[in-house]
Amino acid sequence: MNKVVKITPFFSQLSKENQDILLQHGVKIHAREGTTLFYEGEEATNIYLIRSGKVRLSKMTIDHKKFFLHLKQDNDIIGEFSLFNDMLVSMTAEVIEDSTLYKFTRENLEALFLQNGDIAVAFIKLFARNTQSTQAKFSDLLLYGKVGALYSILIRFSNSYGVKYHNDILIPIKLTNQEIANFIGTSRETANRMLQDLKKENIISILDDNILIKNIDYLKKYLRCERCPVEICTI
Repeated sequence: MNKVVKITPFFSQLSKENQDILLQHGVKIHAREGTTLFYEGEEATNIYLIRSGKVRLSKMTIDHKKFFLHLKQDNDIIGEFSLFNDMLVSMTAEVIEDSTLYKFTRENLEALFLQNGDIAVAFIKLFARNTQSTQAKFSDLLLYGKVGALYSILIRFSNSYGVKYHNDILIPIKLTNQEIANFIGTSRETANRMLQDLKKENIISILDDNILIKNIDYLKKYLRCERCPVEICTI
């Protein structure tokens, strides 16, 4: 039986009181699809809270190809990786769906942390969890190759976006083979071949251009997922 895992995003973990306090320290903005919030290599100045929409985080490889790292959604935080360590921004953030966000400056957040220890601790936990998630993603690629990277991405999309569909798990996001390839650092042709192999084995199928995972335990067994907490296995 395929079980849908529900991950509680950052903002939803805060109490209602702390949610209101956090929003009071930010500026509400609207960003259209295609907007870039920040570029890899820039000076870090802001953190964003997504209230609705989707933002994709990516890096540029040494051969100038995009490598997708994360796809963040409602109530997720982006930009925290570089803001408090005086380093340049480590990823590019691109809005891929019209979004409503709250923008926070470093100064405002640091002042808030001095006033509210609960919110400060929540951000510390967020930073640690997201760092572990990124490290685990690279670990899957290094230890298990392109096949393992694909299985990892499918599991991560299932954990972050999956919905129950009969006895299967539907990922209600249309992902092209090129986008999947960019998430695992390979060519579109290689990604297509690996997906076809999974279809032949009845591990996945396609429903209205969406991926339907029919045997997620097969993917998890390959990656030995029992060793990792599900909270870090997100996209």
